[in-house]
Amino acid sequence: MVPIKGYATFHPLKHCLIGKSFSADFFLKNIKNKKIADPLARIADETEEDYQTLEKLLKSHNITTYRPEFDENKYDKNYYGRPPVSPRDHFAVIGETFYAAQTTNFYGSFLKKIDRKKLFLQNYGYNSFLTTANICRVGKDLWWDVHKNTPDYIIKKYKEKWITEGFRVHLSNRSYHSDGVFCVVKPGCIVSLRDIQDYATEFPGWDVLYLPDQSWSKVSPFLKIKEKVGGRWWLKGEEHNDQLIEFVNTWLTDWVGYVEETVFDVNMLSIDENTIICNNYNKKVFAHFKKHRIEPIVFNFRHRYFWDGGIHCITQDLYREGTQEDYFG
Repeated sequence: MVPIKGYATFHPLKHCLIGKSFSADFFLKNIKNKKIADPLARIADETEEDYQTLEKLLKSHNITTYRPEFDENKYDKNYYGRPPVSPRDHFAVIGETFYAAQTTNFYGSFLKKIDRKKLFLQNYGYNSFLTTANICRVGKDLWWDVHKNTPDYIIKKYKEKWITEGFRVHLSNRSYHSDGVFCVVKPGCIVSLRDIQDYATEFPGWDVLYLPDQSWSKVSPFLKIKEKVGGRWWLKGEEHNDQLIEFVNTWLTDWVGYVEETVFDVNMLSIDENTIICNNYNKKVFAHFKKHRIEPIVFNFRHRYFWDGGIHCITQDLYREGTQEDYFG
């Protein structure tokens, strides 16, 4: 059985799930138009290369890794169902419970590896906001962002459950993935795009680095394709490939997210309090890390603007050492 535990985003990581996509052959076999098939096949190959690079990186830090296993041939007649590229969008580990939201056939074999006593399956239509893409864990405190349309009884159910487990639950209703806008790197250190939280009240005395609009220059070609794709995805070099754009917009709408929300440097994965994996170099961020004695490791997920996910999105921490500490008591 896969061990399950998680009380803080920065506790030592020991077991981690990494995403997976369809293979290049899937596209080359099912799509006859080469202007569409070839770019998608390139995305598939390079995405898997990056996953394997990430897997080696995590294993070099003595972290056990897992990958979803599924039969992609079941999907050769249509393109319904986003492949499991971003486990973070589906799962959460809160304390010693694994919450499975939006379960799909892609993750079925993996879920069988989790002790049923630790597995909490959700059957609500609003469960996409019960993931660690929307829940930030800091010991006894949970910052949970829920969709504005989520029924009160669902919020009450989980809030009361976590309170009985010793957590303090802080609610917000921004209705987007909070791991794309702020990151609690370690006790006393936060990186944020703007005043997402009332940091002075909720994180008193903590050092917060703000990075408003700091990443647009890195993806300036995206502006060329922005209107055509509704701001949702980007593949470098294909800004004028209207056939590919039409195909993705028609058939792969569930695969892409909203890139304008994730063109940031804050979607990061902590290995421990002193080591963090980030998407790219940023002078201000790295200076902030140095100040707090944090070693950054750059990992380039080349197609994060297509898949709408950074390093935090494409992983799901399963087991972190540590306990339910009170960082504000």
